[in-house]
Amino acid sequence: MDSPELGRFGDSRLAATGVALATAMRQRPTMCLSLLGGSREQTRRFAAFLDNEAVSRHEMLTFAGRLTGERARGRHVLAPVDSSELNYATHDGRKKGFGTVGSGRDLGVLLHPIIAVDAETGGVLGVVGAEVINRGPERVEDHKKRPADEKESRRWLASAELAGEVLAPAAMITVVEDREGDIYDQFARCPPNVHLLVRAAQNRALVEGGKLFERCGAWSEVSRWTITVPPRRGASGSGASGSGASGQDERTAVVAVRFGEATLRRPGTADKALAATVRLRVVDAREVDPPAGVKDPIHWCLLTTHAVGTAAEAIQVVGWYRRRWIIEQVFRTLKTDGVNVETSQITTPASLLKLVTVALIVAVQVVQMALGRDGSTGQPLTDAIASPAELPALHAINASLEGRTDKLRNPFDPSTLAWYVWIVARLGGWAGYTSKGYRPPGPKTLARGLKRLNDMVSGWLIANHSGLTGPP
Repeated sequence: MDSPELGRFGDSRLAATGVALATAMRQRPTMCLSLLGGSREQTRRFAAFLDNEAVSRHEMLTFAGRLTGERARGRHVLAPVDSSELNYATHDGRKKGFGTVGSGRDLGVLLHPIIAVDAETGGVLGVVGAEVINRGPERVEDHKKRPADEKESRRWLASAELAGEVLAPAAMITVVEDREGDIYDQFARCPPNVHLLVRAAQNRALVEGGKLFERCGAWSEVSRWTITVPPRRGASGSGASGSGASGQDERTAVVAVRFGEATLRRPGTADKALAATVRLRVVDAREVDPPAGVKDPIHWCLLTTHAVGTAAEAIQVVGWYRRRWIIEQVFRTLKTDGVNVETSQITTPASLLKLVTVALIVAVQVVQMALGRDGSTGQPLTDAIASPAELPALHAINASLEGRTDKLRNPFDPSTLAWYVWIVARLGGWAGYTSKGYRPPGPKTLARGLKRLNDMVSGWLIANHSGLTGPP
Protein backbone atom coordinates (compact mmCIF):
# COMPACT_ATOMS: atom_id res chain seq x y z
CA MET A 1 0.00 0.00 0.00
CA ASP A 2 3.08 2.22 0.08
CA SER A 3 3.53 1.78 -3.68
CA PRO A 4 2.48 4.74 -5.86
CA GLU A 5 -1.25 4.89 -6.35
CA LEU A 6 -1.83 8.00 -8.45
CA GLY A 7 1.59 8.23 -10.14
CA ARG A 8 5.26 8.89 -9.45
CA PHE A 9 5.36 12.53 -10.64
CA GLY A 10 9.17 12.43 -10.73
CA ASP A 11 9.43 12.74 -6.93
CA SER A 12 8.98 10.11 -4.22
CA ARG A 13 7.47 12.73 -1.88
CA LEU A 14 4.79 13.63 -4.42
CA ALA A 15 4.08 9.93 -5.00
CA ALA A 16 3.66 9.42 -1.23
CA THR A 17 1.33 12.41 -1.02
CA GLY A 18 -0.76 10.90 -3.81
CA VAL A 19 -1.12 7.70 -1.80
CA ALA A 20 -2.12 9.69 1.28
CA LEU A 21 -4.68 11.76 -0.65
CA ALA A 22 -6.34 8.75 -2.28
CA THR A 23 -6.38 6.92 1.06
CA ALA A 24 -7.95 9.93 2.80
CA MET A 25 -10.66 10.21 0.15
CA ARG A 26 -11.58 6.54 0.55
CA GLN A 27 -11.78 7.02 4.31
CA ARG A 28 -13.72 10.28 4.14
CA PRO A 29 -15.48 10.63 0.76
CA THR A 30 -15.39 14.40 0.43
CA MET A 31 -13.95 17.18 -1.73
CA CYS A 32 -13.15 19.35 1.30
CA LEU A 33 -9.36 19.48 1.64
CA SER A 34 -9.46 20.36 5.34
CA LEU A 35 -11.56 17.27 6.06
CA LEU A 36 -9.33 15.13 3.88
CA GLY A 37 -6.21 16.47 5.56
CA GLY A 38 -7.45 16.26 9.13
CA SER A 39 -4.72 18.67 10.22
CA ARG A 40 -3.48 22.04 9.00
CA GLU A 41 -0.14 20.59 7.91
CA GLN A 42 -1.67 17.72 5.90
CA THR A 43 -4.26 20.03 4.35
CA ARG A 44 -1.48 22.34 3.14
CA ARG A 45 0.39 19.32 1.82
CA PHE A 46 -2.63 18.19 -0.20
CA ALA A 47 -3.25 21.71 -1.53
CA ALA A 48 0.39 22.06 -2.60
CA PHE A 49 0.19 18.64 -4.28
CA LEU A 50 -2.81 19.73 -6.37
CA ASP A 51 -1.21 23.08 -7.22
CA ASN A 52 2.10 21.51 -8.26
CA GLU A 53 2.62 21.60 -12.04
CA ALA A 54 4.55 18.32 -11.85
CA VAL A 55 1.33 16.61 -10.73
CA SER A 56 -0.86 16.11 -13.78
CA ARG A 57 -4.19 14.49 -14.50
CA HIS A 58 -2.55 12.85 -17.49
CA GLU A 59 -0.07 10.97 -15.32
CA MET A 60 -2.78 9.94 -12.85
CA LEU A 61 -4.92 8.53 -15.64
CA THR A 62 -1.99 6.93 -17.45
CA PHE A 63 -0.89 5.25 -14.21
CA ALA A 64 -4.42 4.00 -13.48
CA GLY A 65 -4.86 2.85 -17.08
CA ARG A 66 -1.64 0.85 -16.99
CA LEU A 67 -2.85 -1.11 -13.95
CA THR A 68 -6.24 -1.65 -15.58
CA GLY A 69 -4.64 -2.86 -18.81
CA GLU A 70 -2.68 -5.51 -16.93
CA ARG A 71 -5.82 -6.70 -15.16
CA ALA A 72 -7.56 -6.93 -18.54
CA ARG A 73 -4.99 -9.36 -19.93
CA GLY A 74 -6.63 -12.33 -21.64
CA ARG A 75 -10.21 -11.27 -20.82
CA HIS A 76 -13.11 -10.00 -22.85
CA VAL A 77 -13.40 -6.49 -21.46
CA LEU A 78 -16.35 -4.16 -21.77
CA ALA A 79 -15.43 -0.48 -21.74
CA PRO A 80 -18.52 1.53 -20.73
CA VAL A 81 -18.22 5.20 -21.66
CA ASP A 82 -20.49 8.09 -20.69
CA SER A 83 -20.52 11.77 -19.82
CA SER A 84 -21.73 13.54 -16.70
CA GLU A 85 -21.97 17.25 -15.97
CA LEU A 86 -20.28 18.61 -12.86
CA ASN A 87 -22.32 21.68 -12.06
CA TYR A 88 -20.89 24.51 -9.93
CA ALA A 89 -23.69 27.03 -10.46
CA THR A 90 -23.83 27.86 -6.74
CA HIS A 91 -20.13 28.76 -6.82
CA ASP A 92 -20.54 31.56 -9.36
CA GLY A 93 -18.32 34.47 -8.38
CA ARG A 94 -15.78 32.31 -6.57
CA LYS A 95 -14.57 30.01 -9.33
CA LYS A 96 -12.59 31.53 -12.19
CA GLY A 97 -11.69 30.08 -15.57
CA PHE A 98 -14.59 27.62 -15.79
CA GLY A 99 -16.85 27.15 -18.79
CA THR A 100 -20.55 26.31 -18.71
CA VAL A 101 -22.78 23.24 -18.69
CA GLY A 102 -26.49 22.57 -18.89
CA SER A 103 -28.32 25.49 -20.40
CA GLY A 104 -25.06 27.25 -21.08
CA ARG A 105 -25.44 29.51 -18.04
CA ASP A 106 -24.22 27.32 -15.17
CA LEU A 107 -20.55 27.05 -14.30
CA GLY A 108 -19.19 23.55 -14.67
CA VAL A 109 -17.26 20.96 -16.63
CA LEU A 110 -18.11 17.77 -18.49
CA LEU A 111 -16.53 14.55 -17.17
CA HIS A 112 -16.17 11.77 -19.73
CA PRO A 113 -14.64 8.61 -18.19
CA ILE A 114 -14.01 5.12 -19.54
CA ILE A 115 -13.98 2.17 -17.15
CA ALA A 116 -13.18 -1.51 -17.67
CA VAL A 117 -15.59 -4.31 -16.76
CA ASP A 118 -15.16 -8.06 -17.17
CA ALA A 119 -17.74 -9.02 -19.81
CA GLU A 120 -18.40 -12.45 -18.31
CA THR A 121 -18.73 -11.61 -14.61
CA GLY A 122 -19.43 -7.89 -14.45
CA GLY A 123 -16.44 -7.30 -12.19
CA VAL A 124 -14.90 -3.83 -12.33
CA LEU A 125 -11.24 -3.79 -13.36
CA GLY A 126 -10.48 -0.08 -13.06
CA VAL A 127 -10.24 3.23 -14.87
CA VAL A 128 -9.19 3.19 -18.52
CA GLY A 129 -9.06 6.96 -18.98
CA ALA A 130 -11.10 10.13 -18.79
CA GLU A 131 -11.51 13.45 -20.52
CA VAL A 132 -12.63 16.65 -18.82
CA ILE A 133 -14.12 19.29 -21.07
CA ASN A 134 -14.03 22.85 -19.81
CA ARG A 135 -16.05 24.68 -22.46
CA GLY A 136 -14.95 28.09 -23.62
CA PRO A 137 -17.25 31.11 -23.70
CA GLU A 138 -17.59 31.20 -27.50
CA ARG A 139 -20.80 29.89 -29.03
CA VAL A 140 -20.58 27.61 -32.04
CA GLU A 141 -23.13 28.47 -34.71
CA ASP A 142 -22.13 25.98 -37.42
CA HIS A 143 -21.96 22.80 -35.33
CA LYS A 144 -23.28 20.47 -38.04
CA LYS A 145 -20.80 21.75 -40.60
CA ARG A 146 -17.71 21.26 -38.45
CA PRO A 147 -15.48 18.18 -39.04
CA ALA A 148 -15.90 15.42 -36.44
CA ASP A 149 -12.39 15.99 -35.08
CA GLU A 150 -13.26 19.61 -34.25
CA LYS A 151 -16.53 18.86 -32.46
CA GLU A 152 -16.97 18.29 -28.75
CA SER A 153 -18.40 14.88 -29.70
CA ARG A 154 -14.85 13.94 -30.72
CA ARG A 155 -14.60 12.55 -27.17
CA TRP A 156 -16.66 9.52 -28.24
CA LEU A 157 -14.31 8.70 -31.10
CA ALA A 158 -11.29 9.26 -28.85
CA SER A 159 -12.73 6.87 -26.24
CA ALA A 160 -12.66 3.91 -28.64
CA GLU A 161 -9.11 4.77 -29.67
CA LEU A 162 -7.94 5.06 -26.05
CA ALA A 163 -9.66 1.82 -25.05
CA GLY A 164 -7.89 0.06 -27.90
CA GLU A 165 -4.52 1.31 -26.65
CA VAL A 166 -4.92 0.88 -22.89
CA LEU A 167 -6.75 -2.45 -23.03
CA ALA A 168 -4.54 -3.94 -25.76
CA PRO A 169 -3.60 -6.96 -23.55
CA ALA A 170 -7.28 -8.01 -23.43
CA ALA A 171 -8.51 -10.92 -25.53
CA MET A 172 -11.39 -8.76 -26.78
CA ILE A 173 -12.50 -5.16 -26.23
CA THR A 174 -16.07 -3.91 -26.53
CA VAL A 175 -16.74 -0.21 -26.07
CA VAL A 176 -20.30 0.23 -24.74
CA GLU A 177 -22.05 3.57 -25.15
CA ASP A 178 -25.49 5.06 -24.78
CA ARG A 179 -27.23 7.22 -27.38
CA GLU A 180 -24.70 10.05 -27.36
CA GLY A 181 -22.23 7.64 -28.95
CA ASP A 182 -24.45 7.09 -31.98
CA ILE A 183 -22.10 8.89 -34.37
CA TYR A 184 -21.57 7.66 -37.91
CA ASP A 185 -17.89 8.68 -37.84
CA GLN A 186 -17.30 6.34 -34.91
CA PHE A 187 -18.58 3.28 -36.77
CA ALA A 188 -16.68 4.24 -39.91
CA ARG A 189 -13.41 4.80 -37.98
CA CYS A 190 -13.58 2.07 -35.34
CA PRO A 191 -10.07 0.82 -34.35
CA PRO A 192 -9.39 -2.69 -35.68
CA ASN A 193 -8.97 -4.23 -32.20
CA VAL A 194 -12.18 -2.72 -30.80
CA HIS A 195 -15.82 -3.76 -31.08
CA LEU A 196 -18.60 -1.20 -30.65
CA LEU A 197 -21.94 -1.63 -28.90
CA VAL A 198 -23.96 1.58 -29.09
CA ARG A 199 -27.61 2.33 -28.40
CA ALA A 200 -29.08 4.04 -31.44
CA ALA A 201 -30.35 7.58 -30.97
CA GLN A 202 -31.24 8.36 -34.54
CA ASN A 203 -33.73 6.66 -36.81
CA ARG A 204 -31.16 6.49 -39.59
CA ALA A 205 -31.81 6.08 -43.29
CA LEU A 206 -30.80 2.64 -44.58
CA VAL A 207 -29.29 1.63 -47.89
CA GLU A 208 -31.90 -1.14 -48.08
CA GLY A 209 -34.58 1.53 -47.94
CA GLY A 210 -36.68 2.79 -45.07
CA LYS A 211 -35.57 3.74 -41.56
CA LEU A 212 -33.74 1.82 -38.86
CA PHE A 213 -36.40 1.62 -36.12
CA GLU A 214 -39.19 0.55 -38.46
CA ARG A 215 -36.97 -2.11 -40.04
CA CYS A 216 -36.12 -3.57 -36.63
CA GLY A 217 -39.79 -3.65 -35.64
CA ALA A 218 -40.58 -5.77 -38.70
CA TRP A 219 -38.12 -8.52 -37.77
CA SER A 220 -39.40 -11.71 -36.15
CA GLU A 221 -39.28 -11.89 -32.37
CA VAL A 222 -36.74 -14.53 -31.27
CA SER A 223 -37.07 -14.39 -27.50
CA ARG A 224 -38.66 -12.68 -24.52
CA TRP A 225 -36.63 -11.78 -21.49
CA THR A 226 -37.57 -10.45 -18.06
CA ILE A 227 -35.10 -7.86 -16.82
CA THR A 228 -34.71 -5.57 -13.85
CA VAL A 229 -34.77 -1.90 -14.82
CA PRO A 230 -32.52 0.13 -12.48
CA PRO A 231 -33.98 3.21 -10.77
CA ARG A 232 -33.61 6.62 -12.35
CA ARG A 233 -32.98 9.77 -10.32
CA GLY A 234 -33.93 12.45 -12.78
CA ALA A 235 -31.79 13.88 -15.53
CA SER A 236 -28.35 13.18 -14.02
CA GLY A 237 -27.25 11.10 -16.98
CA SER A 238 -28.41 9.48 -20.16
CA GLY A 239 -29.51 6.40 -18.23
CA ALA A 240 -30.25 2.88 -19.36
CA SER A 241 -33.90 2.61 -18.52
CA GLY A 242 -35.52 4.47 -21.38
CA SER A 243 -35.33 7.58 -23.44
CA GLY A 244 -36.64 10.30 -21.12
CA ALA A 245 -35.16 12.27 -18.24
CA SER A 246 -37.81 11.79 -15.55
CA GLY A 247 -37.14 9.84 -12.35
CA GLN A 248 -38.25 6.23 -12.08
CA ASP A 249 -38.23 3.52 -9.40
CA GLU A 250 -36.65 0.12 -9.97
CA ARG A 251 -39.04 -2.26 -11.74
CA THR A 252 -39.14 -5.40 -13.85
CA ALA A 253 -39.97 -5.46 -17.54
CA VAL A 254 -40.49 -8.07 -20.23
CA VAL A 255 -38.70 -7.24 -23.47
CA ALA A 256 -39.12 -8.80 -26.89
CA VAL A 257 -35.77 -9.40 -28.58
CA ARG A 258 -35.19 -9.23 -32.35
CA PHE A 259 -31.99 -9.11 -34.37
CA GLY A 260 -30.76 -8.65 -37.89
CA GLU A 261 -28.42 -6.57 -40.04
CA ALA A 262 -28.68 -3.05 -41.40
CA THR A 263 -26.53 -0.92 -43.67
CA LEU A 264 -26.33 2.69 -42.55
CA ARG A 265 -26.08 5.40 -45.17
CA ARG A 266 -23.48 8.10 -44.59
CA PRO A 267 -25.29 11.27 -43.41
CA GLY A 268 -25.02 14.35 -45.57
CA THR A 269 -23.24 16.21 -42.77
CA ALA A 270 -20.52 13.55 -42.35
CA ASP A 271 -17.03 13.82 -43.80
CA LYS A 272 -17.14 12.72 -47.45
CA ALA A 273 -13.85 10.87 -46.94
CA LEU A 274 -15.66 8.33 -44.73
CA ALA A 275 -17.09 5.12 -46.17
CA ALA A 276 -20.39 5.77 -47.94
CA THR A 277 -22.04 2.92 -46.00
CA VAL A 278 -21.44 0.92 -42.82
CA ARG A 279 -22.97 -2.51 -42.29
CA LEU A 280 -23.77 -3.39 -38.67
CA ARG A 281 -25.60 -6.03 -36.68
CA VAL A 282 -28.61 -4.76 -34.76
CA VAL A 283 -30.25 -6.18 -31.63
CA ASP A 284 -33.62 -4.64 -30.82
CA ALA A 285 -35.19 -5.02 -27.34
CA ARG A 286 -38.66 -3.51 -26.85
CA GLU A 287 -40.83 -3.66 -23.75
CA VAL A 288 -43.97 -5.74 -24.05
CA ASP A 289 -47.15 -4.38 -22.44
CA PRO A 290 -45.53 -1.75 -20.17
CA PRO A 291 -47.54 -1.04 -17.01
CA ALA A 292 -49.81 1.95 -16.79
CA GLY A 293 -47.98 5.10 -15.73
CA VAL A 294 -44.68 4.20 -17.39
CA LYS A 295 -44.12 7.10 -19.75
CA ASP A 296 -40.87 5.78 -21.08
CA PRO A 297 -41.10 2.06 -21.99
CA ILE A 298 -37.86 0.33 -22.86
CA HIS A 299 -36.65 0.42 -26.42
CA TRP A 300 -32.99 -0.42 -26.87
CA CYS A 301 -31.95 -0.50 -30.51
CA LEU A 302 -28.36 -1.70 -30.18
CA LEU A 303 -25.88 -1.26 -33.01
CA THR A 304 -22.82 -3.51 -32.83
CA THR A 305 -19.82 -4.74 -34.76
CA HIS A 306 -20.14 -8.16 -33.06
CA ALA A 307 -21.50 -11.08 -35.04
CA VAL A 308 -25.08 -11.89 -34.03
CA GLY A 309 -26.56 -14.99 -35.62
CA THR A 310 -28.61 -16.65 -32.88
CA ALA A 311 -31.11 -15.71 -30.19
CA ALA A 312 -28.51 -16.55 -27.53
CA GLU A 313 -26.00 -14.16 -29.11
CA ALA A 314 -28.64 -11.44 -29.30
CA ILE A 315 -29.49 -11.85 -25.61
CA GLN A 316 -25.79 -11.78 -24.78
CA VAL A 317 -25.47 -8.42 -26.55
CA VAL A 318 -28.36 -7.06 -24.46
CA GLY A 319 -26.60 -8.35 -21.34
CA TRP A 320 -23.39 -6.59 -22.29
CA TYR A 321 -25.27 -3.36 -22.85
CA ARG A 322 -26.89 -3.60 -19.42
CA ARG A 323 -23.40 -3.68 -17.85
CA ARG A 324 -23.14 -0.06 -19.01
CA TRP A 325 -25.18 0.79 -15.94
CA ILE A 326 -22.05 0.27 -13.83
CA ILE A 327 -20.71 3.63 -15.01
CA GLU A 328 -23.93 5.23 -13.73
CA GLN A 329 -23.10 3.72 -10.33
CA VAL A 330 -19.68 5.36 -10.55
CA PHE A 331 -21.33 8.73 -11.25
CA ARG A 332 -23.62 8.30 -8.24
CA THR A 333 -20.62 7.47 -6.07
CA LEU A 334 -18.92 10.61 -7.35
CA LYS A 335 -21.97 12.72 -6.64
CA THR A 336 -24.93 12.13 -4.33
CA ASP A 337 -23.94 8.73 -2.89
CA GLY A 338 -20.31 9.42 -2.15
CA VAL A 339 -17.68 12.05 -2.77
CA ASN A 340 -20.02 14.93 -3.70
CA VAL A 341 -17.64 16.35 -6.32
CA GLU A 342 -19.95 19.30 -6.96
CA THR A 343 -19.33 20.72 -3.47
CA SER A 344 -15.62 21.49 -3.86
CA GLN A 345 -14.59 25.02 -2.90
CA ILE A 346 -11.38 24.93 -4.95
CA THR A 347 -11.50 27.97 -7.21
CA THR A 348 -9.11 27.12 -10.08
CA PRO A 349 -9.84 24.53 -12.80
CA ALA A 350 -6.35 22.93 -12.83
CA SER A 351 -6.36 22.00 -9.11
CA LEU A 352 -10.04 21.11 -8.96
CA LEU A 353 -9.88 18.77 -11.95
CA LYS A 354 -6.91 16.94 -10.45
CA LEU A 355 -8.97 16.34 -7.32
CA VAL A 356 -11.92 15.23 -9.48
CA THR A 357 -9.58 12.72 -11.15
CA VAL A 358 -8.56 11.35 -7.74
CA ALA A 359 -12.25 11.11 -6.83
CA LEU A 360 -12.99 9.20 -10.05
CA ILE A 361 -10.26 6.64 -9.37
CA VAL A 362 -11.48 6.18 -5.79
CA ALA A 363 -15.16 5.95 -6.88
CA VAL A 364 -14.32 3.15 -9.32
CA GLN A 365 -12.48 1.28 -6.55
CA VAL A 366 -15.48 1.61 -4.21
CA VAL A 367 -17.89 0.34 -6.89
CA GLN A 368 -15.51 -2.54 -7.61
CA MET A 369 -15.63 -3.65 -3.98
CA ALA A 370 -19.37 -3.13 -3.63
CA LEU A 371 -20.10 -5.31 -6.67
CA GLY A 372 -17.53 -7.96 -5.79
CA ARG A 373 -18.11 -8.28 -2.04
CA ASP A 374 -20.27 -11.43 -2.31
CA GLY A 375 -17.98 -13.28 -4.72
CA SER A 376 -20.45 -13.06 -7.60
CA THR A 377 -17.91 -11.40 -9.91
CA GLY A 378 -15.35 -14.16 -9.32
CA GLN A 379 -12.47 -11.69 -9.46
CA PRO A 380 -8.92 -12.49 -8.43
CA LEU A 381 -7.24 -10.64 -5.57
CA THR A 382 -4.89 -8.99 -8.07
CA ASP A 383 -7.83 -6.90 -9.32
CA ALA A 384 -7.68 -5.03 -5.99
CA ILE A 385 -4.03 -4.98 -4.96
CA ALA A 386 -0.97 -4.32 -7.09
CA SER A 387 1.83 -5.54 -4.79
CA PRO A 388 2.35 -9.20 -3.73
CA ALA A 389 4.34 -7.86 -0.76
CA GLU A 390 1.01 -7.10 0.93
CA LEU A 391 -0.16 -10.74 0.99
CA PRO A 392 1.53 -11.87 4.27
CA ALA A 393 0.02 -8.89 6.07
CA LEU A 394 -3.44 -9.59 4.62
CA HIS A 395 -3.31 -13.23 5.75
CA ALA A 396 -2.26 -12.24 9.27
CA ILE A 397 -4.99 -9.58 9.51
CA ASN A 398 -7.60 -12.01 8.19
CA ALA A 399 -6.66 -14.56 10.87
CA SER A 400 -7.04 -11.92 13.58
CA LEU A 401 -10.56 -11.07 12.39
CA GLU A 402 -11.99 -14.56 12.10
CA GLY A 403 -14.09 -15.98 14.92
CA ARG A 404 -14.32 -19.52 16.21
CA THR A 405 -17.50 -20.45 14.34
CA ASP A 406 -17.89 -20.98 10.62
CA LYS A 407 -20.28 -18.03 10.43
CA LEU A 408 -17.49 -15.70 11.53
CA ARG A 409 -14.81 -17.09 9.21
CA ASN A 410 -13.91 -15.56 5.88
CA PRO A 411 -15.87 -17.82 3.49
CA PHE A 412 -13.94 -16.85 0.36
CA ASP A 413 -10.84 -18.23 -1.31
CA PRO A 414 -7.74 -16.19 -0.35
CA SER A 415 -6.95 -15.66 -4.02
CA THR A 416 -10.18 -13.72 -4.65
CA LEU A 417 -11.29 -10.10 -4.44
CA ALA A 418 -14.22 -11.16 -2.23
CA TRP A 419 -11.76 -12.47 0.41
CA TYR A 420 -10.07 -9.07 0.44
CA VAL A 421 -13.37 -7.16 0.66
CA TRP A 422 -14.45 -9.36 3.62
CA ILE A 423 -11.31 -8.20 5.48
CA VAL A 424 -11.95 -4.56 4.57
CA ALA A 425 -15.58 -4.78 5.68
CA ARG A 426 -14.75 -6.42 9.02
CA LEU A 427 -12.16 -3.72 9.74
CA GLY A 428 -14.82 -1.14 8.88
CA GLY A 429 -17.15 -2.45 11.57
CA TRP A 430 -19.27 -4.97 9.65
CA ALA A 431 -20.45 -7.82 11.88
CA GLY A 432 -19.60 -10.47 9.31
CA TYR A 433 -23.03 -12.09 9.24
CA THR A 434 -24.75 -12.70 5.91
CA SER A 435 -27.98 -14.34 7.08
CA LYS A 436 -31.43 -12.77 6.80
CA GLY A 437 -31.75 -9.49 8.67
CA TYR A 438 -28.10 -8.50 8.31
CA ARG A 439 -27.21 -5.92 5.71
CA PRO A 440 -24.10 -6.27 3.52
CA PRO A 441 -21.30 -3.73 4.04
CA GLY A 442 -21.89 -0.39 2.33
CA PRO A 443 -19.51 2.25 0.94
CA LYS A 444 -19.00 4.01 4.30
CA THR A 445 -18.11 0.75 6.02
CA LEU A 446 -15.71 -0.15 3.22
CA ALA A 447 -14.13 3.31 3.42
CA ARG A 448 -13.51 2.97 7.17
CA GLY A 449 -12.09 -0.50 6.64
CA LEU A 450 -9.75 0.61 3.88
CA LYS A 451 -8.32 3.32 6.09
CA ARG A 452 -7.57 0.83 8.88
CA LEU A 453 -6.23 -1.73 6.44
CA ASN A 454 -3.93 0.82 4.80
CA ASP A 455 -2.46 1.75 8.18
CA MET A 456 -2.07 -1.88 9.29
CA VAL A 457 -0.42 -3.04 6.07
CA SER A 458 1.88 -0.01 6.05
CA GLY A 459 2.98 -0.85 9.59
CA TRP A 460 3.53 -4.48 8.64
CA LEU A 461 5.67 -3.54 5.65
CA ILE A 462 7.76 -1.10 7.70
CA ALA A 463 8.36 -3.70 10.41
CA ASN A 464 9.18 -6.37 7.82
CA HIS A 465 11.57 -4.07 5.97
CA SER A 466 13.38 -3.11 9.17
CA GLY A 467 13.65 -6.69 10.33
CA LEU A 468 11.52 -6.15 13.43
CA THR A 469 9.56 -9.19 14.59
CA GLY A 470 8.21 -7.97 17.91
CA PRO A 471 8.88 -5.70 20.86
CA PRO A 472 12.53 -5.49 22.06
